[in-house]
Amino acid sequence: MSTELIYKELIKKRLASSKPSFLRAPGRVNLIGEHTDYNQGLCLPAAFQKAIYFGYISSGESEIISLRYNQSWFPKSQASFPDWAIYFKGVWDLLRQKGYSWPDFKLAFDGDLPSGAGLSSSSAISCGFMTVLNELGTLNLTVEKMTELAVAAEKASGLEGGMMDQISIFNGKLNHALLIQCSDWNFKYIPIPEGPICWLVIDTLVKHQLIHTDYNNRSRACKAILQIAKKAHPEIESLSDLNWEQIKALENILSKNHFKYLIYINEENQRVLEMIDAFELKQFDSMGRCLLKGHEGLRKLYKVSCPELDFLVDFAKNTPMAFGARMMGGGFGGASIHLIPEHLKLNYSHGIENSFSNRFGYKPEVFEVKFENGIQFI
Repeated sequence: MSTELIYKELIKKRLASSKPSFLRAPGRVNLIGEHTDYNQGLCLPAAFQKAIYFGYISSGESEIISLRYNQSWFPKSQASFPDWAIYFKGVWDLLRQKGYSWPDFKLAFDGDLPSGAGLSSSSAISCGFMTVLNELGTLNLTVEKMTELAVAAEKASGLEGGMMDQISIFNGKLNHALLIQCSDWNFKYIPIPEGPICWLVIDTLVKHQLIHTDYNNRSRACKAILQIAKKAHPEIESLSDLNWEQIKALENILSKNHFKYLIYINEENQRVLEMIDAFELKQFDSMGRCLLKGHEGLRKLYKVSCPELDFLVDFAKNTPMAFGARMMGGGFGGASIHLIPEHLKLNYSHGIENSFSNRFGYKPEVFEVKFENGIQFI
């Protein structure tokens, strides 16, 4: 039985209904362009196969059920809410504040998308629930408007991020990445090269909750750097607008760490363009080098990695079995993405699992990425 059918059956059973409406909201992998979205730069994400599945029916009282935690939350009658409901609450409250309404419903959800792994489980919930309410209430919101609202709803949870995840989840396309220009939210589809290659996600299982890590501190630091940079260059709108000469001139004004953050943002935007060039030419070695350089920047300049992620990327760097790898997502735990030759994926997976286990005492989770479409009713 397929993953989709398994979750459909579980949801049907919990709702005691043979005919719920179903929706699939995929996770997001980011191939390159990390921490650039809230700096109005470039990024190259894609939707992939692991997802959150929602099923819902009409009901006399609105209820949201987590199959994973076997808990319910009643949005209208419960002021308090379980931790897993924070993103549902963000969407619910924002749409109510905007004057939208919808009939009562009973919704159950679950999925195979890991939480706290840097794979956008929170955005899958926000975007998925937004789409469900749009359908239930016949709100006639466009994808662009739902994206804007989903970003705002997540920020209400306390996360000071960008829009990359939501754009990817709403607009994902089979076997394509999205080149997003984060200054205006426009994007274009970039074919992901086919060939004897394989993309693996390797999850450290070190769970991060970005609102409780230094993620927000990086976002705030970039805002502070921008205010300083604007005094010298009032025409700029974001750190991504600065060229190398302008950045170099700020070295003696900024703190050492803030200057490193600025260098990282500039270099990471360039790596996105380098990766696209490598895609077009099917230069797998160049793609791998982009990944490794990106990780070094995240590790040494932006300082958002952790020992487990560094170990996984060092393994890729030091073995002929991989083109390259890097940490993925906000950092401070979560997953890494690895590009390897297709015929070596089993040997590579076993080797990195065993090496990681010898070092940390447990095995990471390894799975192959399949690039998929974005949100859809199923």
